Amino acid sequence: MLKNKHNTAKRKHYGEYLLINIFVFAGIGLLSYVVFNVSIFNQFTAAFKDFTLTDLYFTRIINQNKIYKGPLVLVNVENKGRAEIAYLIQKIEECKPRVVGVDVIFPDKKDSSSDALLKTTLGAYDNLVLPYVAALGNGTKEIRNDPYFGTKSNSFVNVEGEGRQFSTIRYYYPSYHDQIAFTTAIMQKFDTSKTNYLLKRSNAKTEIRYYGNLQNFFYQTFDEVMNPGFDTTLLKDKIILLGYTGSPASVNNDIDEDKFFTPLNPRLSGRSFPDMYGPVINANILRMALDKDYIISFPRWLNIAVAFLLTLFLLPLFISWYIYKAVWFHLFTMMLQLLISILFVFFTIWLYANENIKIESSAVLIAILLIGDFLLFYDHFVKFLRHKLKMNFHSIFFNASH
Repeated sequence: MLKNKHNTAKRKHYGEYLLINIFVFAGIGLLSYVVFNVSIFNQFTAAFKDFTLTDLYFTRIINQNKIYKGPLVLVNVENKGRAEIAYLIQKIEECKPRVVGVDVIFPDKKDSSSDALLKTTLGAYDNLVLPYVAALGNGTKEIRNDPYFGTKSNSFVNVEGEGRQFSTIRYYYPSYHDQIAFTTAIMQKFDTSKTNYLLKRSNAKTEIRYYGNLQNFFYQTFDEVMNPGFDTTLLKDKIILLGYTGSPASVNNDIDEDKFFTPLNPRLSGRSFPDMYGPVINANILRMALDKDYIISFPRWLNIAVAFLLTLFLLPLFISWYIYKAVWFHLFTMMLQLLISILFVFFTIWLYANENIKIESSAVLIAILLIGDFLLFYDHFVKFLRHKLKMNFHSIFFNASH
């Protein structure tokens, strides 16, 4: 009999549990709006936007010592001139690669014999892919090869970030409107069967699956490839990615040009140097496409839905503690919040590492950490409506003794 009464009472409050949860999330939404739109919080929100818990996977958990064994080779053009790059392309083509991606842009003509040689070389092979910097509506200025070279640079090399110089590069567009990305164009020439997924993601940001830095890929220096004794079988039927990955004098120096911040950066916060060259980012994208190893990211609404359902599940317990164990409420809730937060962090990283599923955990963690405070606020709010404004309605909090 007592059990039936308890279940009836519990069912009676389900509607208010839902109402309280909506109240909690409305409060969190209002608080988030203030934090993200008031200038005094700009430095905090900038750092918050540029960090996700999955970064812990890259900097602490991922094995970054394995070299990729797939059909991808990086070749460093270093600081070589145009004639030398032309000779490098010719030498690579002698090795009969499947595709050669030239991650270099030649935006001007210098009226030299070097330009003439480069023009002839670029026009001699139909397996070359050349990029341009596209204006994708984020303030980036378009940069293309000079028309003199006669190249069809229809694939953009842009990667997506809040600001190239300061933010972490996590996303790119496989295709954007009528243009395709540099890496997508390379995949089209190498294996068209693996490009369908990429082409379907038109105008959709796609998260980059990072595997490692330069040392995690098979790469060759300019001198190694140009050496007369070079083993040509190393490049046969491969994707060859040419680009700048550091000059010989600065290959181990953190201060260099054409570098970006990535999740592999050893420093999660504070000041640090950019950690990855542009061609290496493209190598990670190509490996992701070659292995069909894409990340499934929960959309924003689904992240919020997960947080909403989790807090709705916890509410009856929290309210019970608040009403019937008021003295221990803060201790109990604090311990449970800490435990759930730790477990959720580990679950998020495990899911990302093992299933390639990414949950943006900030919404869940914020909801868990603030649910107790908003319960207290809700209690005072409903009692204000009842006693001060004389509104007649029922609430579970009217049974509270505090």
